[in-house]
This record gives sequence, C-alpha cells and structure tokens, in this order.
Amino acid sequence: MAKTTLSGLFSALSAATVAFSDGAIPSSSSGTDSSSKASNDNPRTTSSGFDPEPLEKGLKALKQISASSYAKKVFEILKKQEETRQAELAAKVAEFNQMKAQLETEKQRIVYDEEKKLAQHQAQTKSQMAKYEDELARKRMQAENEYHRVRNQELVKLQEDSSIRLEQTRLETEKHIQALRKQTIEEQAKLEHEKIRETALAKAVGRVDEIKQNEEINRRDQLVEGDLVREKWISIINTTFDHIGGGFKAILTDRNKLVVTVGGVTALAAGVYTTREGARVIWGYVDRILGQPSLIRESSRGKYPWSGTFSRAKSTLARLAKPESVSNNGKGFGDVILHPSLSKRIEQLAFATENTKLHQAPFRNVLFYGPPGTGKTMAARELAYKSGLDYALMTGGDVAPLGSQAVTKIHELFDWAKKSNRGLLLFIDEADAFLCE
Repeated sequence: MAKTTLSGLFSALSAATVAFSDGAIPSSSSGTDSSSKASNDNPRTTSSGFDPEPLEKGLKALKQISASSYAKKVFEILKKQEETRQAELAAKVAEFNQMKAQLETEKQRIVYDEEKKLAQHQAQTKSQMAKYEDELARKRMQAENEYHRVRNQELVKLQEDSSIRLEQTRLETEKHIQALRKQTIEEQAKLEHEKIRETALAKAVGRVDEIKQNEEINRRDQLVEGDLVREKWISIINTTFDHIGGGFKAILTDRNKLVVTVGGVTALAAGVYTTREGARVIWGYVDRILGQPSLIRESSRGKYPWSGTFSRAKSTLARLAKPESVSNNGKGFGDVILHPSLSKRIEQLAFATENTKLHQAPFRNVLFYGPPGTGKTMAARELAYKSGLDYALMTGGDVAPLGSQAVTKIHELFDWAKKSNRGLLLFIDEADAFLCE
C-alpha cells in the first residue's frame, strides 16, 4: 500500500514538474500591444496562452505529499536521486578528464611519431645525399679512369704503330739483305756447279780410260782361266770314263764277277722291298692296335698313347696357372658365352658326368642342337674338361662315304674309346648326316 502511494506521489510530482517546465511564460518583449488580448481557442489556457492546470496538479501533488505520512521518505528518495545524479555527473567529469588525459597522451604520441618520422626523413635525406655524393665521386673517378684508359690506349696505339713501322723497316731491310745473300749464294752455286762439272768431266774421262784398260786386262785373264778350267774338267771326265769303261770291261770279260754283281744287285733290291713291306705291315698293325681311328678328327688323347704328352702337360699347366681365363673362377665355360639358364644346365650335366665317372655308372647320351657357329663343339670340349674326361670329335659326314666299312670303323672307334683310362666323351658333329638314314 505504501509503495503504491509513493508511486502515485512520484507520478504526480513528475507530471507537475514537466508541466511547469513545458508551460509557456508570456514575454514582455513581444511585438504586440499589451492592451490587446490574444484570442484563446483552448478553454484550458488563459488569454495569454499559459495553461495553469499542470501547476494546479503539482500544487495538489505537493499538498498530498505534505499531508502524506511518507513525505520524509519521498524527500529522502529525491535527495538520493539528486546525489546519484551528482555522482553520475562526477563520474562523467572524471571520465571526461580521463579522456582528456588520453587525448593528451595520444597528442604526445603523435608528436613523438612526427618527430621520429622527421628524424627518419632527415636521416634518409642525409643518406641519400651521402649516396648522391658517393655516386658523384664514383662517376668522377670513372670519368677520370676512362680518360686515363683512353689516354693509355692512345699511347699504346702510338707505340704499336711505331713498333709496326720499325718492324716493317726491319723486314724490308732483312728482305733486301736476304735478296743480296740469295744472289750471292746463287752466283757461288753457279761457280761451284761449273767447277764440279769440270772436275766430274775430267774424272769421268779418266775413269773411262781406266775401265777400258781394266776390261782389256780382265778379258785376257778370263780367257786364260777358262782355258785352264776346261782342260781340268776334260781330264776329269776322261779319267772317270776310263775307270768306268775298265770296270765294265772287266765284268763283261770275267763271268764270275758278272754273276756276283747281278746277284748282289738283285739281293739288295729284294732286301729293300721286303723291309719296306714288312715295316708297312708292322706299322699298320701297331696303328690299328694303338693308333687313333680314322674317323676321329680331333682328340685330347693324341694319335698314339705317347703322342701329345708334352702338349697336354703344357695345357694343364696353363689352365692351372690362369684358371680365371678358362672358367671364370670355376663358373662358366671359358670362352664359351651361353645363356645363364643353359650354362647352368650344362654345369649340372658336367657335375653329373663327373659323379657318374667316380661311381663307374653308365654314361648318358646328350643331344646338342642349334644352328652352326653357336658353340656346340666348344661347349662339348669344355664339358669334357670339367668332367675330367678325354675328348674326341668325329663328323657324321665322314661315315656315309665308307659304305660297308662304316660299321667296322665305328666298332674300331668305340673299341679305341674304351681304352681310355680317364673315360672319353665322344662328340659326333653333324650326327644327322648318318643317324637319319
């Protein structure tokens, strides 16, 4: 109830205050006549335009406040509001002073920035002036250097021109001297040539006379020597024929000597023939027993057991001395270049062949096929070497011309191969020449 009453009092007081502040106060300085009355269209206003109703309301409100038991509280509240308004004004004044201080600080900062910019501008201007002066000095120095360089070039050119003129003069002088010297040498050469020609002519005439005299003497000596040699050979021939004629005459006249002579010649001829045929038969037997079959074209054993011993020892020593040149440190096939997969297969075959030899098992047959010149024969030779076997090469084209003797020759070949102590690898080149028939 008290709050409602206070609210009503404040409302009335506020309305009165507003009405008083908004009311029109008549001015004595108006341009109209004081005796004249203005027309009043609003019945609430006076003739001068002032509305007393707000004052009345305010007065009524004051009376109500005075009569109310809350008048003291109202005035306290008004006082507090006034104090609050004063505090707000003081805060605004303090804020204004703070803003003024900030503005002063900002002004000082701006002044400092301006002074700093001015100092930087002055320093930059001074630096530019120094650079400009340095540039001027450098250009002046360059101009002086260019002047000195041009001057030096002119001096060098003058010196070069002088040197060229001196060189030309020297060359002309030398050329003239050379011409005079050449002329002198030519004249001396002509004189020497004439002198030599006369001397040579005199010597030639003397030599011709001497040769003619020597030829005459030699001709006489040769005639005498020829006569002596002819007489000597004639006497030798006569003596020889005299001895031969005497021997034939003695043989023909003596019957016993004739029989002995004919028998001796016949026995000598028979002995020579018998010895030759016997040696041929014996050698054929030895060749058939110990020799190499005729179908073999190449072999590491040699034609006879004792042949090729020195060459095999030399080859073995060479292989042991340079193993890398033969098989590339135990890998590969010497000079034979194969595909890696094929090389691996042949190495496995060589290892298997070596094991077969060690265990005395039957050997296997291998077929190499390919166009000519691909290294089949060389691979077979290296395979035999790596397996520790002897090597022999035959050609299938040599079998067909043998006809009925082919089987016998092949049997001889295999019999010969069985005699190898190390075992033998037989390579049949062009095997299709007789295996396909």
